[in-house]
Amino acid sequence: MKMKWNRVISKSLANLSVLTIDGKEVGFVYRPKNSRTDMNAWRIHKGIGDNTQFLGHSYNKTTAKQSLENNFIA
Repeated sequence: MKMKWNRVISKSLANLSVLTIDGKEVGFVYRPKNSRTDMNAWRIHKGIGDNTQFLGHSYNKTTAKQSLENNFIA
């Protein structure tokens, strides 16, 4: 099983990284832009499109990516 992260430019989601396994997109992490008063966490989603499953938050990008990867490791 080959996992690869791709940074994707998106108008609707800031700081978007998509996880692909064997060439198939299986999930993503993103972090909304911070405001002057708020620091946003990374959002972790399993799946792509309308059928995504929200898995949680992480304030660390590496931890967010590992959390998503762990859902696909048997």
